[in-house]
Amino acid sequence: MESAPSYRERLVPPWWLPVVLLLIVPATLLVFLPVSIGVGIAVAIVLYGGIVAALLIGAPVLEVRAGELRAGRAHIDVDDLGEPVALDGDAARAALRAGWDPADHHVISPWTRAVVRVAVTDEQDPTPAWVVSTRRPRELAAAITAAQRSR
Repeated sequence: MESAPSYRERLVPPWWLPVVLLLIVPATLLVFLPVSIGVGIAVAIVLYGGIVAALLIGAPVLEVRAGELRAGRAHIDVDDLGEPVALDGDAARAALRAGWDPADHHVISPWTRAVVRVAVTDEQDPTPAWVVSTRRPRELAAAITAAQRSR
């Protein structure tokens, strides 16, 4: 039986993004108006629905469960991780700009402003660190630390 996650977050887009994406509807209608208003309405609805569905389905999930950190489809044992560092504000911006290491494993969401960076201590792993976007960096860092201490 699998244990419940001690931390779980889905990095879905903010509420206002689907509202802004409604601008696709009149743009699509303008393109298809010379063909047929019915075709334009159908294409606009399918296009808008497909884009919003792709954003929701493609949103990565962060999870700390059963001694593992899961970020999207990737996972790593918390025993192979160092101390997590919660970064927000200027520190998060610095980590995503000047501090960007292409060798790190990144799960970055453009609509979140904070990240958690945790070094990989496994010498066999070529990845130096994991950097993941989160809306609750302190809670994610605390969940990783708690999972490390419980093992």
